[in-house]
Amino acid sequence: MSELLFIQDCNWQYLGLMYLSAMLRLHSHQTKLVIGKDIDGIKEAIEAFQPDAIGFPVMTGGQKWAAQLAKQIKEKYGIISIMGGPHPTYFPDYINNEGVEVIIRGESEFPLLDVMERIEVREDFSDVQNVSLKRDGKIIENPMRNIPQDLDVYPFPDRSLYDFLEKRIDRTVKEVLTSRGCPYQCSFCFATVQRRIYPSNGKHVRFRSIDNVLQEIKELKESSKVNQIYFADSVFGLDKKWLYEFLSRYRVEIGIPFFGLVRANIVTDEFAKNLKDAGCVKVFFGIESGNEEIRNHILRKNVTNKQIYRAAQLLHKYKIKFRSYNILGLPGETMETAMETVKINVDIKPGFPWCSLFTPLPGTVLTQYALDRGFLDDNFDFDKVPKSYYSISLLNLSDKTKIENLQKFFQTAVLWPWTFPLIKKMIALRPNFIFNWWFSLIYFYIFLKAESTSFWKTLMFAIDNYRNIILKNK
Repeated sequence: MSELLFIQDCNWQYLGLMYLSAMLRLHSHQTKLVIGKDIDGIKEAIEAFQPDAIGFPVMTGGQKWAAQLAKQIKEKYGIISIMGGPHPTYFPDYINNEGVEVIIRGESEFPLLDVMERIEVREDFSDVQNVSLKRDGKIIENPMRNIPQDLDVYPFPDRSLYDFLEKRIDRTVKEVLTSRGCPYQCSFCFATVQRRIYPSNGKHVRFRSIDNVLQEIKELKESSKVNQIYFADSVFGLDKKWLYEFLSRYRVEIGIPFFGLVRANIVTDEFAKNLKDAGCVKVFFGIESGNEEIRNHILRKNVTNKQIYRAAQLLHKYKIKFRSYNILGLPGETMETAMETVKINVDIKPGFPWCSLFTPLPGTVLTQYALDRGFLDDNFDFDKVPKSYYSISLLNLSDKTKIENLQKFFQTAVLWPWTFPLIKKMIALRPNFIFNWWFSLIYFYIFLKAESTSFWKTLMFAIDNYRNIILKNK
């Protein structure tokens, strides 16, 4: 038996960590999670648990924090750290950073299990697939294994990993995956990159069996309070034959309100009706940009305005609320194209409009596009990427300040279009704390409505993340 201590720096439940923990516990290893921002905040957990290794889920924006803390842990306790998650997966050069000893790329349940099994018996793990590590001053990079095809081999997520957060966050909305992978080629998304890093063997998009998904939800109902289910697939409902059979059984066997992420181009009358009949209360889908040239040629979204308007019409028809995802400050963005994004949202009337500023993420096609065309400097450092998608733009844009300001008032303009004439004047002003404060207030209001969570627990979560993300980025 070996012990792994996960460390993260915010009160958030990561489904990926739950899957990793479940796989390790299934094979008699021990796991624990601690939330802390520095060595003082985690030393008690380390000394009590005495782990064989530390596990960091690393997102772009938090990579510097993880590397620095891992270095301090190694110096103080002599414990190795294993980095996984999006940043090391799509930016494997992360292994070159001081403090980074081991990274695991891609889906990590089996690679991490292999590593921990070797650690248990004190064997070398430098040849484990998906793993890169430093050894004797050199970097060893192992090839990627074939992507697992049968998702039913994975144990159900270990949600007990976050039991200690019960009184600090709302845990009544449960995330469930029915599939992994995405077939689309969006230039801003990691899914396109993920297909390239795996061997070509097997399908990239894989589905769990209907029985397996329903069994997980039944066990959730028996063991905890569940108000809603969030199907956290990259796109929920890709296989409509699978979906309609699943929904017919879900309605009878489960009956819990649910929501998920879809795409406008797959929403038909039959699709929306089946969702509604099974208990769907809301869906999310991406618009990204209101300008079709940007959306379909630069972002490679391949969704037309006509499809977006049609999807919104059908969702309104069946009284399914929806969130629209939007991005301002894209490469080549102007105030004119940014205003098109506001307009299409005003037209379709989403209940939960959402808008970020474009964040250049390592390895994506869109980031390379920005570099090639001078929207990012040649020597751009990914350590400059903020943890928040809402703070600043890192691109070289002619209307940069106005676009940053518009993002702060985007949700206001969409929900209350009568404010738009005033907003057009305000965005010409210098950015200031009032704009940030107003954005935070409206964001909290929409998040509360969209996620159907407890007001007080959501408030506590918002304050914690404001301190952790917004203040640290100043």
